[in-house]
Formats: sequence, C-alpha cells, structure tokens
Amino acid sequence: MPKNFFVERAESIMEPFLADLQAMVDIDSGTYVKAGVDRLGLWLQQRFQRLGFQTYFDEQQQYGNHLVAVHTGNNPQGPRLLLIGHMDTVFPDGEARRRPFSRTQLNGVAIAKGPGVLDMKSGVLIGIYAVQLLIEAQLANYQSVTFVCNSDEEVGSHSSRALIGKLARESDAVLVLEPGRVVNRVVSSRRGIANYRVEAHGISSHAGVEPDKGRNAILELSHQVIALQAINGTIPGVSLNVGVVRGGERTNIVPDYACCDIDVRVSDRAGLKAIEEAMRNVISRPVLDGTRVVLSGGVSNMPFERTEASLKLVQLVQAASADMGLEIEDVPSGGASDANTTAGLGVPTIDGLGATGGLAHNPDEYIELDQLPVRIALVSGLLQRLCQ
Repeated sequence: MPKNFFVERAESIMEPFLADLQAMVDIDSGTYVKAGVDRLGLWLQQRFQRLGFQTYFDEQQQYGNHLVAVHTGNNPQGPRLLLIGHMDTVFPDGEARRRPFSRTQLNGVAIAKGPGVLDMKSGVLIGIYAVQLLIEAQLANYQSVTFVCNSDEEVGSHSSRALIGKLARESDAVLVLEPGRVVNRVVSSRRGIANYRVEAHGISSHAGVEPDKGRNAILELSHQVIALQAINGTIPGVSLNVGVVRGGERTNIVPDYACCDIDVRVSDRAGLKAIEEAMRNVISRPVLDGTRVVLSGGVSNMPFERTEASLKLVQLVQAASADMGLEIEDVPSGGASDANTTAGLGVPTIDGLGATGGLAHNPDEYIELDQLPVRIALVSGLLQRLCQ
C-alpha cells in the first residue's frame, strides 16, 4: 500500500519539528510563571508569522498573555476552523532547567521527555505543522484557520474562556489538541465539572459548662456528608466526591460552623439537573434540631456531549485515518478541557488530537516519537476533509 501523502511529508520534517519542540519544552511556562508563558507566546508568535499568520495577544495581568494567530486560506467560501492548545504547564519555575527536553527509550520505544512535552506543547506544535503541510501542498482550502494558545487551561481557563467562546462562535468547527494518549484514539466527549459547598450552621457554646445549649455543626455536617456521598453512583453518568471537610476552631467549643467541598462530574445536562435536585433534597432535611444547612456552587465546565455534530467530525477523522491504514476509535474522557467550553456553545468539536504518550502532569511525562508523523497527518487529513 502506498504511503499516505501527509504521513510521508510529516516524516520528512521530523528534525525541525523536534528542534521546535525542544525550544518550547525548554521554556518554563507553568501557569503561574507569567514571564515564562509570555516568552513562549513570543516564540510561538514568530513561528506563526513565518507561516503567514496574523497574530495578536489578549493581554493578561495575572496569567500569561493569550496568543491568537489567524491564517487566511484559499477559499473565501470555505470553513472557518478553530484550533485550541494551551501554553501553560503544571510545573514550577526552574523545572525546565532541572530536566530539559531529552530523547531516550522506554521499553524499546523512542520517546521524548520534559515538562509539558505531552500536555501539551507537542499538541500545539502538531497543529502548527499540520496546517503547514496544507499550506505547502497548496491545500489550504479554508476561509480561515485560527489558533488560540491560552495560558491558564491547567487552572480552568478562567481568563481565556470568554476569548475562546468568542472565537468558537465565529467558527464552523473546533479542533482541540490535547494529548491523544494512544495513536488510534480521539476524544469525542468529556464529562462536565461542577463544584459545590455545603455549609452547616449550628450554635456555639462551652463544651464543658453548657454543651446542651450548643448545636454541633460538625455533627450535622457529618450526617450530610454521609447522605450526600450515598448519592454517588445512583445517577447514570454522574459521580460525586466529598473531597474537603472543615469545621471547628477549638476543642472546648461546640462548633457553630462546618463546611465541605464537593466535586461532581456529569456526562450530560440531564445528569447535572438530576444531581443538583438530589443534593438539594438531602440538605433540605437537617438531622439536628436548631441547625441549618446551605448548598452553594454550580457547574464550572459544561459537559462535552457526543452529539450528531461531533460524530461527523469523528467520521472525518476515521476517513483520514483509513487512508493511513489506521482504524480510529473515539473515546470519552473523565477530565475537562477547553472542548467543554466550545461544545457547550453548540459548536462541533473534537478533542484528543495531540501526541501519544503518558504520565501527564508527572516528572516522567513523555511522548512517543515514532507516532508523531501519524498524528500530524491525522490533523492535516481532518482539516483537508473539513474543506471539501
């Protein structure tokens, strides 16, 4: 079988790809290292401009500046495509000096390591090189390709969410370049995330002299925690975890306040509605007389649901992979990404198009080098089919 055109072209540019990746990985860009993220943003800006992109920065005070790069294609009637990748990592300042980009072997497989190499500097670069292959082959038959490289994804994309939402609404499809983990997988859905706090209010009193006049908020909260945790697993596609509990100031005081923080994951909007109703039902019935229980919080990332629109993108990826002799499967993910934002707006979205590898957020994070040409070709093939 003849080698796929995009795979062959991607194989021919692996050395410059890896040189670019080394340059990116060796720049410290932890979420809270603004100077480092901004340095990486300037590096990427130059890389985009060499390809003919127009660029601008959405400037930030707390986090690094978000980079937007736009390339005008050959077809004014073609699709408007948005690619998303984040520049920030979970690692502290100085991590790149301690363990810079390196190439080695893992169980006989050629790999590269370094902070953020998988999540997700290689993903950003895969997107750039995939578009580069189209441009060089005169196949840029889109109206526009826009990249947004945000600086705060690892802490929830709070400062970039409005920008991503605006760009998504102006686009016909969104490709998110988070890690693919396995060469024949993409992500077609992600669970939504909601965070809640339950507060128990009681009455303080002296624990030795007048304990009967107090109402122990910790005891009330304990009953609530047991009842809330019992909800977990009762609603399809929903999980609930009471992860943090706080209460009391001194052992000789009956505490008048206690609270717990809860993580909820939902596969769809129906599950979100059901879990909130179940939680409200629990807290509406305090166990101890004289106590009061309050629920607050809500969804931070809407679920990225597998819809008819996203399924069409999966089918296009599968068609592109078939040309490479690869059979792509789409899988769900329990974690959230910027795909939750774009899919939540109803824009067709696909995720998990980045590099293959493992141990994200771990000092031994790695990517598989031999699979890089396939992943670049996969994105190029998807973009080409979106233009047809």
